[in-house]
Amino acid sequence: MGKSHQRGWVVLRGKKWYGYYRRTVLDPTKNQQKVDTVPVILGQKSELTKFQARERLEQEIAKHNGQNPGGRVMNDGAVTFGWFVRNRFLPLKEANWKPETGKVKKLLIQKDLIDSFDHIPLESFDRFTLQVHLNKLGKTRSKDRVLQIRAYVRDIFAEAVEQDFLAKDPARKVTVPSQLRDTDRTTHVNVGTATKCALAPDVAGSDSAGAGHDECPASQ
Repeated sequence: MGKSHQRGWVVLRGKKWYGYYRRTVLDPTKNQQKVDTVPVILGQKSELTKFQARERLEQEIAKHNGQNPGGRVMNDGAVTFGWFVRNRFLPLKEANWKPETGKVKKLLIQKDLIDSFDHIPLESFDRFTLQVHLNKLGKTRSKDRVLQIRAYVRDIFAEAVEQDFLAKDPARKVTVPSQLRDTDRTTHVNVGTATKCALAPDVAGSDSAGAGHDECPASQ
């Protein structure tokens, strides 16, 4: 998000005040900057005067500028989850994966994340959406698989923040569901040791870091 020196504008629509301001972002698919208009719901007309609504909009602009120190132009958070994973996340991870286990890891990410979120913009995600999805996986997937997917979710969005697609990480506080299953109720990818290694959490900070690595190669 580019640093904003304008105050934006306030509009009354029905019974609510809405604010709008502009931000400059970089579209990585075209390598070009563009200007977005950001809408903000400020509050009910019955609770805010127009002056108070304008003050609240200025606070919102200041908050976004505070998350973007130096006023640098951020990458466009409207790129989709699928695009980011395929073009910005996986290329970084693949260099550290053995070919066999890498195929399984990418298959799990595709089946448990991309198939559900492929066309959703990164900036549309919040903690609630991600937690509900992980809870749903916990009803049919094994404990090791859920732990791995939680690790990937956190790693993907941490990378989105690191690469300036997002100012705030929606996955940082996503937790592991309780009472997880020992085995999957879904069709299992039968590739022997490669599957076990792919399901062994490989992201630092995972709740079961190190589990399942005894029979895995030192470098995956």
